[in-house]
Amino acid sequence: MIKDFEKKIRAYALKNALAHEGVAMQSPVVSSLFNEGLKPGEVGKYAKKISEIILEVNSLSAEEQEKEFAKLEKKVHEREVREGIPEIPNVPKTGVVMRFRPAPSGPLHVGHIISNMICSLYVKKYGGRFYVIIDDTDPETTVLEAYENIKRDCDWIFGNVNEYLNVL
Repeated sequence: MIKDFEKKIRAYALKNALAHEGVAMQSPVVSSLFNEGLKPGEVGKYAKKISEIILEVNSLSAEEQEKEFAKLEKKVHEREVREGIPEIPNVPKTGVVMRFRPAPSGPLHVGHIISNMICSLYVKKYGGRFYVIIDDTDPETTVLEAYENIKRDCDWIFGNVNEYLNVL
């Protein structure tokens, strides 16, 4: 069990209430408790206690919530905020090599962008190569305009494509 569990519940409920016009919600409090070590399988065991404490906190005035939170604030851990993409350990001096392999079956869509933006960002961060390999191994689904559209869109979206290759 988490040390000072009830105090931690109360501290997170107070923090949540102060952030939301005096009304704490159970889901963010439980989420915060997961970061403290609560296991998903234990939620049912403690749900009643969590609800009771949240109801008590919600019954307090804003001033009472602020006063009480000031006493328990040290029980609350702030999540570490990271900006940018995570570091890659042991990147060679030559940088990274990333690839994007779309099929020329139509225009790029948001899924292509989301899944490959990270590759583009790593190449920008570490240097290296970003290849777009147009995977035209299924001639039945190939759309001829897609070749030029993919190149144009990748240049606009990613901006750091080193080479376009066709797989035949």
